[in-house]
Amino acid sequence: MADLNQYMNKAFDYEEKGYVEEAIHLCSKCIQAFPEYKREIELEIAKINYRNGKERKALLQFLMLLDDTGDETISNLIIEAYYGAREQEFQKRYRENYKLLEEYSYFYGELHPLELRYYPIWTGENEIWYYDSAERIFQVIERYGFIMGELEDTIYLGSDLLWMEDLLILEKKTRMKEPFMDMENPLLLLYQKSHWELLCQTIDLKELMKFDRIIFHDDISRLERSLLTDGICFPVMVIGNRADTILQELGRLNNKMRQEYENYQTIIKEYYLQNRDTVVKNIKNGNPRILFITSRFTTALQYHVRDCKIAAERMGLETELQIEKDRLCTGQHNLSIFRQIAKFRPDLIFSIDHFRHEREWKDCLEGIVWVCWAQDAMPEIYSKETPAKLTDRDFLMTHYITSKKFKDIGYDAKCVIDAPIPANPYVYQPYQLNDAEKKKYSCDICFVCHSSNVESYIDKVAEKFPEQLQEKIRAIYRGYYDYVCETGELFYTEQEFELFIKGAFSYHYNMALTAEALDYFVEDMWRYFNDRVYRQMLVQWMLDAGFTNIKLWGNGWAMEEKYKEYAMGPAQNGETLSKIYQASKIVIGNNIMTTAAARAWETMLSGGFYMSNYIPEENDDVDIRKILEVDKDVIMFYNREDLIQKLHYYLEHEEERQKMIERGRKAALEKMTYDILMKRVLKEIGERLEEN
Repeated sequence: MADLNQYMNKAFDYEEKGYVEEAIHLCSKCIQAFPEYKREIELEIAKINYRNGKERKALLQFLMLLDDTGDETISNLIIEAYYGAREQEFQKRYRENYKLLEEYSYFYGELHPLELRYYPIWTGENEIWYYDSAERIFQVIERYGFIMGELEDTIYLGSDLLWMEDLLILEKKTRMKEPFMDMENPLLLLYQKSHWELLCQTIDLKELMKFDRIIFHDDISRLERSLLTDGICFPVMVIGNRADTILQELGRLNNKMRQEYENYQTIIKEYYLQNRDTVVKNIKNGNPRILFITSRFTTALQYHVRDCKIAAERMGLETELQIEKDRLCTGQHNLSIFRQIAKFRPDLIFSIDHFRHEREWKDCLEGIVWVCWAQDAMPEIYSKETPAKLTDRDFLMTHYITSKKFKDIGYDAKCVIDAPIPANPYVYQPYQLNDAEKKKYSCDICFVCHSSNVESYIDKVAEKFPEQLQEKIRAIYRGYYDYVCETGELFYTEQEFELFIKGAFSYHYNMALTAEALDYFVEDMWRYFNDRVYRQMLVQWMLDAGFTNIKLWGNGWAMEEKYKEYAMGPAQNGETLSKIYQASKIVIGNNIMTTAAARAWETMLSGGFYMSNYIPEENDDVDIRKILEVDKDVIMFYNREDLIQKLHYYLEHEEERQKMIERGRKAALEKMTYDILMKRVLKEIGERLEEN
């Protein structure tokens, strides 16, 4: 034994001097010379490796000795050396992560941290060793080697992924490439208990939470709540450990969703078959239950639905709203809608731009009354086949009260209700502006719309086509723009644009467009380009006339040098926009399709002076002249000279301007609020159901 100690001390001397390999070699010789002390010497070799940075090698040696001897002191040594040295760090991160999870919207699991059972021992590039304190054993997790396939930009579920590098790659690869608004693919992460505890001890979850789309599940049982209850989209791909088990669970949940959907379908169909008369009675008596359906992936539409709902509630009606829970619930799945209908049992469903027959479950809702409010030029709204699909319980509110194109579709007058978009007087109202707001918002002339950079738009259109056509397309678009700037005259119909485009290609380039290409250019120039030309022309008219106290609100104006000094950036809808209207002396109408845009009513209700642009009556989709009396309730300008003359007049005659503000606000309050609209629409529906 004395000889062994002498050799071992010499080995430790080698180690102290930095000769680690020599020290280990000497220890190995000692095993040969003193085989009866093999395990004790192997333990010292493991310690030397540990002390000199070879932690993985040492760990494997410790574990081999533990396996051979079952010696509890070795187990304690490993825990103390590998976990004890970082225990406070691990536990601190665990607590901090749980504090973050308590406030995080996408965590499905136990909100309060439990006493730790699993201790991270060693983490390497491809494996993690941990200690299970309940079973008193050491375990290893091997890194899952995944390769992203072609299915990127889609919904993945990652199981038991513990390496931050893998998680960040997965996050990057699964993002939406062209997201609409704030829509995004959810990334689902699922963990079993051991892996979840290790994740929370070894990774700062804040780095993953910042993406605001990663959904954590601390157990497979949590999937049901996120997918079936909250409507998170089902994953398309599963990667990681336990894929077979997870796919089996997803299959079970999909079957459960389908079964629950079928059960609700039966319940709903039976209810409305038995209560057809009750539905009509409730509406005629003025106390229907109304379900409002909308989507958070709209701009103005969800707010129009909100305002209609609030107006109905002010009438004392029961209402509910069907809308995606958040940006990761891309699309309302049928179960969510059916669950709500079965429980709420509405008499009337209210939707913007969508009919009953567009829903796959239309047949089980025959007894309900469906109201579609047409606000956009959706294909189904403008299809001549649609009128035949409507029942006597389908009603169409239309924003397009004077549109010839809409009238030509052929809807039965019994189902159509005029409903130009109003404004909310509880939001758009006169406010008490402070000095800072007055300074920021006040101006002579206010213009609210996004920038209409004609040249950049022309380039974007041209670049969609082969290079040999691009300059021809640019020339035709610029030709129309130059014509408008020189004459002040615009085309208002698709027919005018069709003649212009066909003639330009034929006369200048001896080209005949295909029907498909012609339709594309006509639609683009009439619906999109014309609007940009008109708005840029209006601003240029005012600047050329010497008006400089102008504020241009909307995106993009600052990017154009000639408008940069007038650009104010986007205006937030609601109270901020109302204050902008109120602080401006004149707000200019600039919608080329309609004179009765919502901006008109928002301005008037805010206590602002609105000057409407002119559109020929036969081309005005929503004619303000059918709602208000021009020159009494609203001022309209007809051309460049008239605009400039009226701007000068009302900027110089404050008393007249104030009188028009008062008359306009009074008229808007009497005719164009959501309260007025909902009362009238529900009354008309009740009367028409009585006739039926």
